[in-house]
Amino acid sequence: MVDSIIYFPGLRLLTSVSLISVIITIIVSGGICHAVNLLDGLNGLSICWAICAAIAMAVMALSVNDMAVFRLLILLIGASIGILVWNFPLGKIFLGDAGAYTLGHVLAWMALLLMNRHPEISPLALLLIFVWPITDMLLSMLRRKKSGRPIGQPDRLHFHQMVMRVLEIKFFTRARRNLTNPLGTLIILPMATVPMVVAIEFKTQTGPAFIAFCGFVALFVVTYSWALRRAGQCVHRKSPKLNQP
Repeated sequence: MVDSIIYFPGLRLLTSVSLISVIITIIVSGGICHAVNLLDGLNGLSICWAICAAIAMAVMALSVNDMAVFRLLILLIGASIGILVWNFPLGKIFLGDAGAYTLGHVLAWMALLLMNRHPEISPLALLLIFVWPITDMLLSMLRRKKSGRPIGQPDRLHFHQMVMRVLEIKFFTRARRNLTNPLGTLIILPMATVPMVVAIEFKTQTGPAFIAFCGFVALFVVTYSWALRRAGQCVHRKSPKLNQP
């Protein structure tokens, strides 16, 4: 019953029109690329997240015996690990915009390939893999819009920045950033990868995947709000510059 409701007949009708389908595909792939780039704020965070996302999709591809997509994802995992050893924990090499956008682009198109080649895989299960960077990006856009600033203007209020700030001010006041930066990654990564495990479990079940997606979005917003308040309380005592870009 839930599956039949969540398949959105109107959306399926829209995507049957080639032009609309192309536009939606461009928006989705471009949005994921940008979301992965915004996630690249701590040593190893974006790369580790991308490796986990590729592993999740590789498991899905293997489950439907799609060896072509599986091999491509294994290559992506290997290449990402090669960069990770220099990026984490000390950040001797960085992805930069080009690297982060490339990872996001490849992952987005691997998801689109799986969705197109295997209708039994739920699009919402694939979207669940990307729930962390997508929610962070949309929340950032909403936050900037509400404050009257351009949605593309950078700030220091992303989730990973709040976590690192709380670590620096509350728990490691004498520690250098080369400690709190990778530690922030280790704290965030489990939260960002749990939805991927759920996505694998519900890869063919649209209804549960939809419920899980909504639940993880709500959990992100609640956790982010808590981290923002904690960081604000800490910074209010230490410095008034939290909202400065």
